[in-house]
Order: sequence, then C-alpha cells, then structure tokens
Amino acid sequence: MKDQYRLVAGIYRPLARLVFGESLSLANVHFLSQYLHGKALIVGGGEGFEYREFQHRLSGEYWELSESMLNKAKENLQSSKLSFQLGDFPQAEPFDLVLLPFVLDTLTDEQIPKFLHRVGQNLKSGGVVVLSDFFKTDSVRQSIITALMIAFFRLIAGHSRKDLPDHSSWLSAQGWILKEEKVWKNGWIRAQVWVKA
Repeated sequence: MKDQYRLVAGIYRPLARLVFGESLSLANVHFLSQYLHGKALIVGGGEGFEYREFQHRLSGEYWELSESMLNKAKENLQSSKLSFQLGDFPQAEPFDLVLLPFVLDTLTDEQIPKFLHRVGQNLKSGGVVVLSDFFKTDSVRQSIITALMIAFFRLIAGHSRKDLPDHSSWLSAQGWILKEEKVWKNGWIRAQVWVKA
C-alpha cells in the first residue's frame, strides 16, 4: 500500500498549528472527556498526538492508511490499550465510540455513504460517533484557505475530493441525528456528536 502521507507526516502538526492554531487539536478531543468509555474505534487519527492525555483511557482499534502516521501514533499512544492497524477498517465487533477526525473531507461523494454504512455496522446500540472536520463557510478568507488546503492534499497525498462535503446531509441520509456540536472559527471547524435514530 502506497503511503500517501509520507511526505506530510513530519510537517503536518506544525503546519496545522501555524495555519489554524489550536483549533484542530481542540476539535479532535473536545467531546472525549464526556464520551470516552468502553471500546473506541479511531479511523484516520493521524499521528495521534492530540489523544496523548487520554491514552490511559483508550482501548480498542486505531486505523490509519498511512504507515508513517501510524508509526508516529504508536509512539505517541504507547501507554494506551489500542490495537494499531494499517489499511481500511473492516466490519468488526461493535464499538462504544467511533472517532472520525478530519476524515470525511478526504472522501468522495461516492465513498461517503459506503464509509458511513460501515461505521454504523461497527457501532453498538447506543454508541456515538464523534466527528471533527472542516465545514463550508461564508468567509472569503476561510474559503480561500480551504481551497488551497484541498489543492495541497490533492497534489501531495492524492486526495480525490475537490471541495468540502455536506456532512450533515450525508449523515442524516444514513439515519444519524446530531446530538451536540462545538464550533471554532465561526463554524469553519466543528466537533459533532452523532447518534443513530
């Protein structure tokens, strides 16, 4: 499997902090204190740096498409009880919590419904999905940065997506209900909690 993030792995976190400050990190962990219990499935968690303060409470599976990112996550979360896996996550035994940190904005409209269906199959009854991601904005400046960011990842990491997805429409169409939300930068960056209807 080609490591599309190999060139980005070493600079991703400092670059993200330079452009977005602490907003991305805060979005990734905002709801963890409240919802982290039982077994967690983390999909596309990158280098896992933000989860370090929670690692003693983390158990379950950590899936990454990038071997470079996965190796960094193993180092950052070595005190956790996570099983680190390379590749696409399969349908497995259900989890209490699924974390999707900045994942949907890497998928095409054709991939998102299948991906969300698989997420639902991996969630226990009463479990929750915590999503953190970029959302469409009316700000010209933020829209320009979004376009540059998408172009960068299309070039460096081979992303197919050319714009941001309409997260709420896709999740609602799959039978999910938005339970809670926290926004940063006037809604450009959000953390959301979704539950099955």
